[in-house]
Amino acid sequence: MHRQVSEMLQRAYLPHQSLPDLLGAFVKEFSQHHALRGGRVELRGPGAGQPEQPLAASEQRAGTRQRLPIRYGGEVLGELQLEGQAGRLDSSALALGEVFAHRCAHLIKRYEAQAWAEQALSRPLLLVGACDALKRLEEFVERAAASSLPVLLRGEFGTEKMELAAALHSCGPLRRGPFIEVNCAHPQEEPSAWFHRARGGTLYFHEVDELPVALQGQLSHCIRGLQAAPLETGGAQAIRVVASTSADLEQRVRDRLFSRALLAGLEFLTVDIPPLRERTEDIGALVARSLQMHGFNPQVISEDVLEALRSHDWPGNLLEMERVVVRLAVMTGGHSIRREDVLRHAPGLMIVGAPADAEAGVDAGRDAVADAPPANDGETVVMAPVVAHEGLHDGLKRALAYLKDHAAEPVTLGDLARQAHVSQSHLGFLFRSELGTTFKLLLQQLRIEHAKQLLRGGQRLRITDVALQVGFGDLSHFEKSFRRVVGVSPRSYRRVPEQ
Repeated sequence: MHRQVSEMLQRAYLPHQSLPDLLGAFVKEFSQHHALRGGRVELRGPGAGQPEQPLAASEQRAGTRQRLPIRYGGEVLGELQLEGQAGRLDSSALALGEVFAHRCAHLIKRYEAQAWAEQALSRPLLLVGACDALKRLEEFVERAAASSLPVLLRGEFGTEKMELAAALHSCGPLRRGPFIEVNCAHPQEEPSAWFHRARGGTLYFHEVDELPVALQGQLSHCIRGLQAAPLETGGAQAIRVVASTSADLEQRVRDRLFSRALLAGLEFLTVDIPPLRERTEDIGALVARSLQMHGFNPQVISEDVLEALRSHDWPGNLLEMERVVVRLAVMTGGHSIRREDVLRHAPGLMIVGAPADAEAGVDAGRDAVADAPPANDGETVVMAPVVAHEGLHDGLKRALAYLKDHAAEPVTLGDLARQAHVSQSHLGFLFRSELGTTFKLLLQQLRIEHAKQLLRGGQRLRITDVALQVGFGDLSHFEKSFRRVVGVSPRSYRRVPEQ
């Protein structure tokens, strides 16, 4: 059910300039369901002096409408009105409608957070995308925003830490209070002053791992002694503490670089922000958003250039991608960006041929992959990482063991980290430091090796079936990935006899 709604949203999603445009596109896509004749979203609250502001409407037709509340936490933001075929809705359409209404609530709150950030911080902060990983982040924010517990945002450099911190504040009961950001690399004042200024609002520690050791003990003491009023009362003394980090704080504690007491004080509600390389389905929307913010037409990006952007590993995540995309737009004068433009102004993307970092990752990945037996009797054969685990981190051993049986499933680095009992950021570090590759590249190599076995098997499976069996949901992505790794297309590989 959730997957079906996610696919609908992916098809309709673009970073539209306004919430009505975006909800209108979603309702139009959702109304294509076979059991529906149309739909409408209405938002409650102040808007042009109206108690209810219509955001998107289908053609008016006679018939019975089902009204589903759009809820966020305990707050009703509006309602989704659905009209069924023959004047009624079946149970499957109603169940889809409830899931869809919840996703609408998240979108409404995204734009509320954006409006708050533009007014209070003069920053255009907006969560962009429709992937499942982003949905999980927004579900976390929905639950955590109303709590008085500290929140720790963990993610690589360049991920949406500030956007999430703003959402936690603007979606909670202290939204009208101050939002005090502390740059932990260059902190000003003393911790007591930070807490004094943040009364009735949120105190956000940006990259708390960079806080000088001398201040860590003071901050830990202030957090322990914080006697905040319950957030639900909106008391003037209440303080919500949010911190972000790009480092593995547990490792920092072991290295005696971070206070164990401070980590214990912060690590109540935690969430791992997925890196850009695990959100390839959102890259098109993120690219469009970056171009729009800098005054360029998103249509200047061609599909082959966009594919190069999706294939890149993006170690600097969104910040790196924005720099590259805007540089290309500027250097081409806002006109169509072509292959030669990428080679001239962003050669690291390597649009022609395999990306340099992908080749390195594939070579390293091959060392972590053992040969699997040929496919037989229609069984799914999954490539297995080698069992030469001597010297590897225990969490990495558990991750490789899990991948042995689940490489063809829609597994993410976050899923793998939970199975390995380590943080997502630390597992990503272990892949790079101990295997010399990334999770994404190793998973791709596992799937391609499995595909090679199926293509050389005796079943003569269709290329589409091979792609689905090894874990690629998109045929075009499978064929491009296969060619990048193997050097030939899947069809050509099957025709060439084994040496």
